[in-house]
Amino acid sequence: MIRRILRATLFSLVTLLALARAGVAAETPLVHPIFAHLPDAPEDAAARQAFAAAAGRYQLHPVEVVDVPAPATPRAPDAVHLGILHAQQLAFGDALRELDAAAAEVAASGGAGLTTAELGELYLFRAMATARADWNAPAQAPPTPERTRAYTDYLRAATMIPERKLNPHDLPPQVVADFQRAADEIHGRARGTLIVRGSADAQVALDGGPLMAVKGGVTVHDLAYGEHLIRAEELGYTAWGTTIPFGQPSVEIEIPTRAALALDDATAAAHARRMGARFALVAQPKGGPGTAVELRLVDAVTGALRDAALISASPEGGQMDAAVMRLDEEARRVTLEQQTAAGRPGAAPVTPPAVTAPGQLPPPMLLSQPPAKVRFSDDPPAWARDHWPLLAAIGAVALTAIVLGATVSGDR
Repeated sequence: MIRRILRATLFSLVTLLALARAGVAAETPLVHPIFAHLPDAPEDAAARQAFAAAAGRYQLHPVEVVDVPAPATPRAPDAVHLGILHAQQLAFGDALRELDAAAAEVAASGGAGLTTAELGELYLFRAMATARADWNAPAQAPPTPERTRAYTDYLRAATMIPERKLNPHDLPPQVVADFQRAADEIHGRARGTLIVRGSADAQVALDGGPLMAVKGGVTVHDLAYGEHLIRAEELGYTAWGTTIPFGQPSVEIEIPTRAALALDDATAAAHARRMGARFALVAQPKGGPGTAVELRLVDAVTGALRDAALISASPEGGQMDAAVMRLDEEARRVTLEQQTAAGRPGAAPVTPPAVTAPGQLPPPMLLSQPPAKVRFSDDPPAWARDHWPLLAAIGAVALTAIVLGATVSGDR
């Protein structure tokens, strides 16, 4: 008799535990929220908190913060250092290997990672290695093809550091003489004005100098004719750089459109799969004029972009909640369509919706504030209606336990 009571009670507890687990599994969110943090950017606390709050209100997974990979660190500074050491030791072959690689990178990046003085050193010692100017090469020696070719780098060095006076005790006499000749030529060249325009949030640097805010445009006066290096940086975008063959009284340059730094869809999908979710919901602050947050819904299986929204970074007005609600409902709609199609015999596979092209996001949308969840303390009947399946299951288990208990007592 006691065994029957214990067996009935154990059966009831096991059933209740299974139902509770089934209820939790049924409420497992389909969407895994991700906040993408840009490299070298201050933490956008307001946007992150607004996104986390909206994700919590819709019972999504806890927000995962993922750092967007930073661009590769320039190798030129290390190559210049090694190349100069080799040149000073008169190992000209090794010096050219390092300095040629640094010069090629600098020409493409606009001098990223190097100051004006370091750029001058790069070209000075590259000229020395090209001319193979050791301590036995006299300054008055007739020009050789190597020495003639090296003069181009002497001119580049003099463009960067025209006031530099070389110490004859540190460098061979031929290097001192050829650099001085190049510096005199640069001083005698005509001069002009360079104007750089671009995004208001961009910053530019000329010949390794300090960064200058573009805003309405950067104007550099009294610039000597010759080759100059310019680079542009902007939060949220890849850097840009180039070499300018400056040789006119006035030259205007427009900074081109650059690729945005972003958490790519494939990586976001991989994070969602690892968390067992069907979709990834990525929130990422956008660089450029103004402040905005981009939300993207990514299919975790295919890695395809399903939908996106661009909203103001300000948490006011419910835009964040509205966007999260719309994308969460889109994920559920897609899942329901796929499940329905899979259960229909001979049904054709569901064609995924068109993917929004990068950079062509829909305009900001301001939807109504989503209704708050009903709490038991506020409206018990409404709360019971929302949870009636679980309550009915618990009632059935409790009734089973009572009936079994009464039956056992009657048998006794």
